Amino acid sequence: MIRFIILSILTIVSVSGSHHLYGRDVEKFTKEVQRIFDELDMTGLGVAVVKDDSIIYHQSFGYRQLPTDTTTAEPLANDHLFRIASISKTFIATVIMQYIEEGKLSLNDDAQKYLNFPLRNPLYRNIPITIEQLLTHTSSINDSKSWWNVNFIDPGQYDDYHKCYSRTAPGNGYKYCNMNYTLLGAVIENISRNKFFNEIDSRIMKPLAIGGGFNCNDLDSSKFVRLYRYKKNLRKYVEDDEAYRPYNGIIDRNYKLGNEFGLAYPASGMKITTGDLARYMMMHMYGGELDGIRIISEDSEKLMQKNFVGRYNYGLSFRHYYDLYPGKTLTGQTGGGHGLKSAMIFDPNEKVGFVIISSGSKSDVIDGYADIHKPIIHLAYRWLFDYTQQY
Repeated sequence: MIRFIILSILTIVSVSGSHHLYGRDVEKFTKEVQRIFDELDMTGLGVAVVKDDSIIYHQSFGYRQLPTDTTTAEPLANDHLFRIASISKTFIATVIMQYIEEGKLSLNDDAQKYLNFPLRNPLYRNIPITIEQLLTHTSSINDSKSWWNVNFIDPGQYDDYHKCYSRTAPGNGYKYCNMNYTLLGAVIENISRNKFFNEIDSRIMKPLAIGGGFNCNDLDSSKFVRLYRYKKNLRKYVEDDEAYRPYNGIIDRNYKLGNEFGLAYPASGMKITTGDLARYMMMHMYGGELDGIRIISEDSEKLMQKNFVGRYNYGLSFRHYYDLYPGKTLTGQTGGGHGLKSAMIFDPNEKVGFVIISSGSKSDVIDGYADIHKPIIHLAYRWLFDYTQQY
């Protein structure tokens, strides 16, 4: 792998008290991030660190696109768009919380009220599957057939739809499942009579003045960070372009609300820069508001971050993390897919947050939590709060 390039201009601001960022400290932090980058032979990496109401570190390492026989390598920049995988679920959940505040639905509602087909585990036909259960992955639905195409769970479209359900009754067990959030995309469309990604844009992106989106056709494809899977048997990286296929024949021309949204991937398809994702994270870190713009109420934000499922530490799209730094309980979400490893994790008490996204690496962890995100976040805490420690 070609060694990384630091292309972007580092953003450094001063914050109060002991958090002044001296050049030598920034250099030490960057050097340690570089070490992790090199150890895992990453293709590209974006890192943003937030303290209080500012992005105090924003850096890109490596490449947007690796060289091929017909193209040259292109360094990664801070304005390039990463697909963020399961962090996308928090955008879907945020709009659902807005609808709850507006009285358009409730957490206890039977989700099939807002779908174009019946939604029942065939072993428990009398037990409703609720909006809360979809949000918290306690619906009894699984991803064994598909997680982006709702036809597989529609009894009128697929005879073996029962394979999309587990033997556990709805509400009685946790199983992480992308189809839950695909279905919530359909809920959004059937309530709003609008494409789910347009609802995300008008309700979150535009009010916060951030770019990005779920629909590839609305974005500048020259800014997409290419994703790479490392093939151990070939001992090389192979691009996975599924994450950025436009599917404009369906998405832009033959779209049926509540049915055709799957290829925009409600559960995983958001494309956004590390800096704009950091601003979005700050909104959640500050109780649903940023720069005087309220996206959801403080009560809704507390619900999103509440642990609904005990030892699995999952809320309404957010997780709790207890082992990232001693004595700290952090909140956020990670993601993985197509070679991508992503994290958006924050400390609501210390008002610090971290966005870390790798476009390809030799990490064997599906979301990069243990060997990418955890060590970088640990370094960042020490960099921010304890200058006496050695990196």
